[in-house]
Amino acid sequence: MKKTTIYDVAEEAGVSLATVSRVINGSNVVKPATREKVLEVIRRLDFKPNQIARGLATSKTTTIAIVFPQALFGHVKDMIGGIGDTGRTLDYNITIYTTEDIGDGDPVAAVLEKVIKSRADGVVLFNSDQIDHEIEIMKKYNLPTVVVGYKVAEDKIGSIYVDASHVSYDLAKKYLAEGKEDIVFVRPQQNLVRLDDFVDGIKKAFEDAGKSFDEDKQVINTSTHYEESYPFFIDYFKTHKHDVVLTGYDKEAVAVVNAAQDNGISIPDDMQVVGMMNTSYSIMSRPSLTTIHVPVYEMGAMAIRLMTKMLNEEEIDQKAVPVVTQMITRNTTK
Repeated sequence: MKKTTIYDVAEEAGVSLATVSRVINGSNVVKPATREKVLEVIRRLDFKPNQIARGLATSKTTTIAIVFPQALFGHVKDMIGGIGDTGRTLDYNITIYTTEDIGDGDPVAAVLEKVIKSRADGVVLFNSDQIDHEIEIMKKYNLPTVVVGYKVAEDKIGSIYVDASHVSYDLAKKYLAEGKEDIVFVRPQQNLVRLDDFVDGIKKAFEDAGKSFDEDKQVINTSTHYEESYPFFIDYFKTHKHDVVLTGYDKEAVAVVNAAQDNGISIPDDMQVVGMMNTSYSIMSRPSLTTIHVPVYEMGAMAIRLMTKMLNEEEIDQKAVPVVTQMITRNTTK
């Protein structure tokens, strides 16, 4: 059976879409006779108003804009599924914009200006090197904003995030307790997880164990592109070997595993490797990759739920919402 829409009601009642929406929203600018005619059609057609019908009378577009760097697409594609599914369930339209921090002027600001001009009701941003800049722009326009991957809670700004320092602290503490002190962290350029916090957690674990952590030597910055990170590690592992390598993303972990094995380093006997995100890379890796599972689909769904609560001015218990992660043990660790 075809679902009745606001268009059906407007046609049957012989009025405009805006008039139907005004009746739904209780506006007093509609003549009583017109209101009764529209209400009679709504009852007869068993029409259930949705957010779009309400938005026609309130200047809201019922649209949520999603903005993320192109370099993060591989990280967020599953999250976009959660965003899209939840947006449809809650009768919101989703528009996607991508940014790159290259080009003349301020390309990030240029994209966000387009979002503002589109009259989106709210914006979902993703943690990136430019996130602080993006948040400041959103504050300027006083637009409801949810940030994924970066903890922030202010007026009209909420977040869904991973407590990265807690995750890395527990990991480093575990390996230090096993006598594995030569621990390095491979840090990609972009990630949904706040990698500064991840480094802080490792430092804290070393400090609590009475050990020193040399960030210059124990944090390795690398490209997010396998074709660049793999050659780097081929050279690196000719002269290096560590007890444990923690990585900020599974793809970088696979580059570490492959380059180490190509240099005769046995994984996990000679060196253990831990990825992050639990993507398809972790399954394709040989040996299969131990990784930190981050519930990216759920983070997308949670971001939209939080956004709609903000837009509908519902009570919000917690504006900065942490998600639960889990270590998935496979064959790159003992």
